[in-house]
Amino acid sequence: MKLKKSVLALALSLGFVANASALDSTFNVGTISAPTYFSDVIQKGIGAFNDTWNFTIATPTYSGGSVSNLAITIPDLGNLFNIADLSVQLFTSTNLLISNLDSNEGSTSQIKVGSGTFLPGSYYFNISGNANGLSGGQYVFAVTTLPVPEPETYAMLLAGLGLVTVMARRRLNKQA
Repeated sequence: MKLKKSVLALALSLGFVANASALDSTFNVGTISAPTYFSDVIQKGIGAFNDTWNFTIATPTYSGGSVSNLAITIPDLGNLFNIADLSVQLFTSTNLLISNLDSNEGSTSQIKVGSGTFLPGSYYFNISGNANGLSGGQYVFAVTTLPVPEPETYAMLLAGLGLVTVMARRRLNKQA
């Protein structure tokens, strides 16, 4: 019975990846405004691939994201989907910013994570690897963005804390 389920799962996954390609792909996310969340699952046929994810930041933005290998293993058959040598690089339109997210805390061979503040401009991620599962490989690309507070916001916060301090001191002086 388990063999029938495994064969059925394999047949279904082969149908899903029939249109998947190991060829390089380019994805244009567009202009990102915070707050937002973006996620997509990409399937690749067997072989090496090199995908590019283009995006533009309009205002200063804090962002965190990940690229994860979605490996699926079937007992007695092996890896149905897998990506070996997963690598993620971040570029501005002209310069390499991060040579590989492996150096970030929390990154492993299966998941790459990173975060930071992005100034306005054009950027792109380069995601590469070798889809070596029986049906190729698949990965998820996910990003969350938040607006960076303007300096005026900090000024208002400090002013508010100053007023609270003055009020607290007045109360202490009246009680004394």
